Formats: sequence, C-alpha cells, structure tokens
Amino acid sequence: ERLINKDPILLSGAFGTELQRRGIRTKLPLWSTEALISHPDEVRKIHQDYIKEGAEIITTNTFRTNRRTLEKVGQGEDARKLTQHAVQLAKEARNIECPSQEVFIAGCMPPLEDCYSPDQVATDEELRLEHEEMAKNLADAGVDLIFVETMNVFKEAKIALEAAKKTGLEVMISFVCNEDGNLLSGESLKEVVMKLAPLNPIAVLVNCTPIPWIQAALGQLKETTIPYGVYANGDGQPADDLGWAFTGNMTAEKYLDHAKDWIEQGVSIVGGCCGTNTDYIRGL
Repeated sequence: ERLINKDPILLSGAFGTELQRRGIRTKLPLWSTEALISHPDEVRKIHQDYIKEGAEIITTNTFRTNRRTLEKVGQGEDARKLTQHAVQLAKEARNIECPSQEVFIAGCMPPLEDCYSPDQVATDEELRLEHEEMAKNLADAGVDLIFVETMNVFKEAKIALEAAKKTGLEVMISFVCNEDGNLLSGESLKEVVMKLAPLNPIAVLVNCTPIPWIQAALGQLKETTIPYGVYANGDGQPADDLGWAFTGNMTAEKYLDHAKDWIEQGVSIVGGCCGTNTDYIRGL
C-alpha cells in the first residue's frame, strides 16, 4: 500500500563499504562475505545501527555469498551455509532493535559476475541454475522478500527475477545505470522495466550509480507504471585494490539535498548504496 501511495519507505545504507569504513577487510573476490566469518558481531551491529536510524528495509549481507564467487576461493560448498548465516544475523539485529516494529529483511541477490561488467554475463543455463540456487537459499533462510540487486543487463535481470519469483516471495529489482540513465549494457532502462512488468516486481530501483546520473534514470522510471526508488552511491568510488576508495567529496548533507528532490519526484523507496553510512540514513 505504501509503495502504491508513494509514502516513501526508508531502505538501509551500504554494507560492504561500511565494513571497510569500520576497518574490516573487504578484499575481492569475497568483498563483504569475509566479515560473515571474521566479524559476525560487526555484521549484526551494522544492521542494528541502520534500524536504529529508521531503516524499514534492511538488506542481507549476501552480495557475494553465491556459489560462483565462493568457488573462486575454494569455498563453493559453503554458499548455502553463509547465506543462511547472513540472514540469521539480520534477523537477530531486528529482534534486538525492533521486536514489535515493522522492519523487513530483503535477501540480496546480485549479479553472478562483476556488477560493473555487463560483458561478463554468464550463459542462460548458468544464470538460471545459479540464481535459482541463490533464491532458494535466501527463501529457505527466511527473508521477507528478495531483492535482485545491481543488475546491468536485461538477460540476467529477467532470469534472476524469474528465479526469485519461483520462491513465492515478493521481489524488488534494482539496476546500475550509466550517465544516460540506461543500463550499463546500453539497454534502455524504460524498455527493460516494461519488459519485466509482467513478472510483477513490487518496485524497481536505481542503485550503485553516481548522483549526477540519477536524474536521467529517474526520468525513465517515471514513465513506467511500477513503484520506483533510488539508493545512489555516496562518498568515494570503486578501487580495484581496495574494493572502494573514500574521497571525502560527497557528504551526507550533499546527498540529502539530492534525495529531497528524488522524494519530491515521487520515489517510493529511498536509501543509500556504496559509500553511504548511518549518517545518510539518519538524515533521510
């Protein structure tokens, strides 16, 4: 009801870069997954901190708990266990901070390969098998909904959305966009969303995109019939050696100036992606 009525819902902020900001290793290829093993208490605390600041949807730390990523370090068989562990930590955080408050846990389901590299997209068969496994792992662990995140090409977005819908849970989907507001593959965001509409995602969002490029993407989303949202990048930029490099060029205050405009334009969900933290969510 709130999505349809454009009563904005507050999404949590970044996870991987927040771990890095707190001094926890987030080297590729595992990115934020290492913390599930080395610092589970801090993973739980980040969820708690976002809930304390008002987040109504928190996203699980499962961006890199799929089998494909874990196989790169010889841990492919741990995919289900680590995904369940990540969901459990989110549940524990919710139980501690808001046992009687409505906070939803969204199971993050990312691209199989690098989110900035549409040229690396897997085959249809690989996409189907691996996304179905990930969706099932998230659903079995007890998430409230599945969040197909940071998609960069229509083919993978469609197959991942279909896999998520098979669980019977509600599904949101987000795309990382270029300066023209299109997918990184060059495909029209508006056309992609219209093609996905029959699968009934409850919302379509733009994420992991620099703030100056958000307006072009919003312009396309406003021409569709699905509730839409934004969680853009905050301070910093991708860095191959670190995962993320903070620059100090974007403050929470600057981000909020833009977010006010997004809300005025009718976004139904707003939050933060890489480089954002609890200050951003508090302000939102």
